[in-house]
Amino acid sequence: MAKSKSAWLVVLTLVLALAMTACSGGKTNDAADTAGASGTSESGGAGAPASPSGSAKEIDPYRLDEPAEFTTFKHVGANSKLPAGDTVEDNQYTRYLQEKANITAKVLWYASGSDFDQKSMLAIGSGDIPDIFVVDEQMFRTLAKAGQIEDLTDVFEQYAAPLTREILASTDGRALEAATIQGRLMAIPNISVQADAASMLFVRQDWLDQLGLEGPKTIADVERIAKAFVDNKSGGEGTIGLTGPNNTLTVPMKSGRHDLKGFYAAYNAFPGNWVKDKDGHLAYGSILPETKEALSKLRDLYTAGLLDKEFAIRKDTDETVISGKAGMFFGPWWSGGVLRDTYANDPDARFKVYMIEDAQGRINNLLMPVSQKFVVVKKGFKRPEAAIVYMNTFIRAERKAEPDAAKLDTSISTEFWPIGNPTFDYADAVERKSVVLADALAGKIKPDDLIPEMRVLYDLAKADEAAPKADLAGWGRFYGYTEPAEMLKLPMHSIYNEYTVTTPTMDRKWANLKKLEDETFFSIVMGSKPLEEFDRFVADWKAQGGDEITAEIGEELKQR
Repeated sequence: MAKSKSAWLVVLTLVLALAMTACSGGKTNDAADTAGASGTSESGGAGAPASPSGSAKEIDPYRLDEPAEFTTFKHVGANSKLPAGDTVEDNQYTRYLQEKANITAKVLWYASGSDFDQKSMLAIGSGDIPDIFVVDEQMFRTLAKAGQIEDLTDVFEQYAAPLTREILASTDGRALEAATIQGRLMAIPNISVQADAASMLFVRQDWLDQLGLEGPKTIADVERIAKAFVDNKSGGEGTIGLTGPNNTLTVPMKSGRHDLKGFYAAYNAFPGNWVKDKDGHLAYGSILPETKEALSKLRDLYTAGLLDKEFAIRKDTDETVISGKAGMFFGPWWSGGVLRDTYANDPDARFKVYMIEDAQGRINNLLMPVSQKFVVVKKGFKRPEAAIVYMNTFIRAERKAEPDAAKLDTSISTEFWPIGNPTFDYADAVERKSVVLADALAGKIKPDDLIPEMRVLYDLAKADEAAPKADLAGWGRFYGYTEPAEMLKLPMHSIYNEYTVTTPTMDRKWANLKKLEDETFFSIVMGSKPLEEFDRFVADWKAQGGDEITAEIGEELKQR
């Protein structure tokens, strides 16, 4: 959980505090996916809100009456290219913004990768921040606590466009809540597409059929099927029942291929995350009894040879699937590429996707943080409304809800928008697009009414109907919006990570605590230490800083 830049954040916090003391006499202020989720062409924004000041004049949420300019700095990928003659400060996106919104941006500097991280933290630490820029949650809260960013509550209410509000509302209010401190909106939060959180089980259905087995619903079923695959050598000598991760035995919020998030979820266990325990109290998931129970079962599977015996050292676990050795793996909805490559090797192979339930018959799902990036405005910037109008314009263009946006060259990276491209899509974007694709294939939506991305997926799906899997590359592009997306529509018990930044003690001690956790979990699962070692781990974790961190998080959450 602790970020590699923790030390920088400690320095930054001190520098910001000193800067605020100097400026205020000791007083401080506490305060790619680029296509429309609707999948169909839209006419543009709805009517503008009336000015709350009581004047008769209406505000256009997509264009300022008077020109506005803001400064910023930004990340640009090292390999990102622009057409000849264009620059970071003058390109199709900056020109579109100026034409549509009457806003220009002055890019103070840009950088790539870790260079950007270091340069931006140095700039922020010295108080040299631009007018409008994008930060992560940790930096957002640090800047807000230091009183360095503008309160956007009133300008958001006044200028936010209907489409912007609708997308933010798809999180049931959680996105705006994430950007709110002490009742005031201090940033514009982005939106995480929640489909990326779900962990599904992909199973070789052709092997199931050959053995006359039903598909899995529970972990007991997973164990039964893995044993049948291994005992019957369904993938030949060295058949792997279930794949596993090679780097950590904790649970990511964003599902990845071969992690065991879906396995743990069946035990209501979420190691590596701050969740509510069975009594509703904040707890670190790795030390809870549910995690011990899940580790015990993983240990059993490993000992029996049903969990990949080499999972901890494999460099390319995908290859075990593609080569036809592995019968099951947990993964996200976008795992079609591995299936595509498997089918290329073995045209008779066939996968089916399942969701695994807990003992109560629930599908548990640890969701993504609703927002991971925040657009902030420098304290004292005279045109804070420019940030809202900018975001309205960016969102409308990215969602293809404005006719001229369709003229933008999609081969040019959207990171060349003045402040970059934080995701602004519906939280349930994948599910929405799957409905559009299904309706178009059923003739309920005319192909010509589809936005470009959905029209491409539709054409690929129609071609596959005529010649199934003849074009595996095309099949892999639309597959995620079919069977996997249907899994996303099942009723799920949603769990949130209650805390996703760091505390002072975490900055100092988390690396050692994480090492203790990883070593303990791997040693338990692989049998070098007994299951009882888990209890020693819990005691050591608590004594070596875990209790202190838990208390700090609890206090901070009370203040939000």
